[in-house]
Amino acid sequence: MKKFFRMAVSLTRVAAMALTAGCSRGGASDSAAADGETIELKLAHIYSTNSNEDKYFNEFKNRVEEETGGAVKITIFPNSQLGSEAETMQQAVMGTVDMAFGEGSSWANAVNKPELGVFGLPYLCSDLDGQAAIMRDVVLQEGTDMMVPTGVRPLFSFSGSIRHAILATEPIYTLDDCKGVKMRVPEVSLFVDTWKNLGANPTTTPWSDVYTAISQGVVDGAEVDACTIVDSNLQEVTKYYSKTGHISTINIVAINEAKWQSIPAEYQEIILAVGAEVQEEQVEARKVADAEAVKIMEDAGVVVNELDAGEYEKMAAAQQPMYDQYASEYGLGDLIAKLQEVGAAK
Repeated sequence: MKKFFRMAVSLTRVAAMALTAGCSRGGASDSAAADGETIELKLAHIYSTNSNEDKYFNEFKNRVEEETGGAVKITIFPNSQLGSEAETMQQAVMGTVDMAFGEGSSWANAVNKPELGVFGLPYLCSDLDGQAAIMRDVVLQEGTDMMVPTGVRPLFSFSGSIRHAILATEPIYTLDDCKGVKMRVPEVSLFVDTWKNLGANPTTTPWSDVYTAISQGVVDGAEVDACTIVDSNLQEVTKYYSKTGHISTINIVAINEAKWQSIPAEYQEIILAVGAEVQEEQVEARKVADAEAVKIMEDAGVVVNELDAGEYEKMAAAQQPMYDQYASEYGLGDLIAKLQEVGAAK
């Protein structure tokens, strides 16, 4: 099955491998591995050892080590052992950590490349199938052009799922229902602007205070993925889960570019192919986890509702000022259209 999958993804990896031309500079004979030395890679992330992310990072580690015959060894530092998400990204840029992990807008801050936030723009896709298509067909190719000049290279992505609205007051069925809603959002301009464009009143309450803020009526609700809702027990203080599908969270795994160039081409190919495999598997696991989380919410008495297609399109259209900004400031109009087209494909 793995061999079949490798064949299936190989065409989408050709472009990525072409971008590595010259990266091994003289071939494997110039590498540490050619002299019998092990290539050591340090991968840092902020998630716990019980998380979906850590599970699939370990899948990545084990398969790369097996398929390179131990020539590449990956040591994983989970649970913020080496610092916050922003700190580990900076370490990857500097080379003190080889690989780090985070959403496009976080990488945008880490490498001072604001256009990387394009991968997290609202309403690029409404479900995990669309998100998987964007990860598979767009992020690696386009992200490479943006990130490599900054000193890091994207390898693969993991799904942070799709964000929806959980509310204690009223459900959201229409664009008009968003007006005046006190919605807790992260202290990130993209999230603030998304909900302002919908007519809501976004509030940047610290995440640690969200449960209390909802229960006391400081905010009407929060926007987040299903698993995080259940992990934080927000189903205890809310009544409605409205599947607004407003933001798709794509977390990019990237490696220090100088380190990448020290790895022989045959090992680069294995790393990319294994990354493509675990990316697909992780998305499928998120589907299962999300469904289980929604069932927990329903069992707790939370009413779940979908949006009509027409209302979803109205909400997406309300984000046009943000798309226009990225198009005018960074020349990304065509890329935004491509992301939307790929994300809508079934």
